[in-house]
Amino acid sequence: MCATPWKLLPRTKMFASSAYYPSIAKPVIAMLNGATAGIGLVHALYCDLRFAADNTVFTTSFARRGLIAEHGISWMLPRIVGHANALDLLMSARRVSSDEALRIGLVNRLYPPDQLREQTYAYARDLADNVSPSAIAVIKRQLYDVPFQTLAEATIDANREMLVALRGSDFREGVASFVEKRPPRFTGE
Repeated sequence: MCATPWKLLPRTKMFASSAYYPSIAKPVIAMLNGATAGIGLVHALYCDLRFAADNTVFTTSFARRGLIAEHGISWMLPRIVGHANALDLLMSARRVSSDEALRIGLVNRLYPPDQLREQTYAYARDLADNVSPSAIAVIKRQLYDVPFQTLAEATIDANREMLVALRGSDFREGVASFVEKRPPRFTGE
């Protein structure tokens, strides 16, 4: 794994207080079982992936309490579900079923409640066992940097990161494990 997290984006205020998950180099996976509302939904949105029980209900709830879109949800939600869906969810503060949440991209996966933990842990274990931690860290940073970059800047950054990756031991191990048909032993280097 990367020993030190990357430098926070230049817009560090976006990651103030509890909304720092995007700055963590490792994947943050939300496991949602039950009502996910208000600040609970905000925290879930800051996670990289959201897995939910198929009976989970979601709501922003803010507008129905006389509140605005708080804690960065107005930045995160449109990037996850699109502008029109974000407007709908924030202005109406209506309840959203897990099926609709999956359809609009609010969650990545749905499982029966009794399988949620097992399936979420299995996904996390697969990442830990089979995916380069340095690649995950760079990919995550790239995706959170992109809203602040032009296509040219994103391409320049990607090309620079690719040169670093090609020189890294994780790339050599990834190729060797593929050729030798064995599980990789990534070091995060």
